[in-house]
Amino acid sequence: MAMNIATNRTVDFALRALQLIFAIVILGIDGYAIHVYRGHTVYVHFVYGNFYAYQGVPDAWSFLLFCAAWTVLSVIFHLIPGISYTDHGVIDYIGVAVEAVALLSWLAGFVAVSVNIGSNACPAEENGCGTLIAGTVFGAVEWLLFMITAALTIKLVFKGPRRSRASKPEKSSTSPATAMASAA
Repeated sequence: MAMNIATNRTVDFALRALQLIFAIVILGIDGYAIHVYRGHTVYVHFVYGNFYAYQGVPDAWSFLLFCAAWTVLSVIFHLIPGISYTDHGVIDYIGVAVEAVALLSWLAGFVAVSVNIGSNACPAEENGCGTLIAGTVFGAVEWLLFMITAALTIKLVFKGPRRSRASKPEKSSTSPATAMASAA
């Protein structure tokens, strides 16, 4: 390939912009679905007694909201000027960890929400459940975007050009036995 896509700042910026746009869309869609969801009371019968339990918003919907918020923070972290993946310091490994957390969160988030669609947690007659289908699709696309950026980040950190450090440790020409003898 004539252009090294891992070091191309324009492609990285475009992918991060798409991640940010989809995260904002998912924040709106999921926030709306949580807002209009009507919890309901369920009569539960046990051997030891009966009671009424209130079932509110499923946890998977809130987790998808967390994924979108984490994506906003992740994109801001990766677009901070001055952070480059050519120095191979600790910040590079933090960048890989941020990508990995976002990637796995989106996978878990859109799968968990897609399991809720059409079930008792999100019946078809609920108002907010129709919007969750769009939220799930956007979540899957967001996961695919993070697959691309995570692969590019890992490639750049572990196989990218290495810049030499300012100071290198000097090698001692004496053997350990000679050093111990001269110290005594």
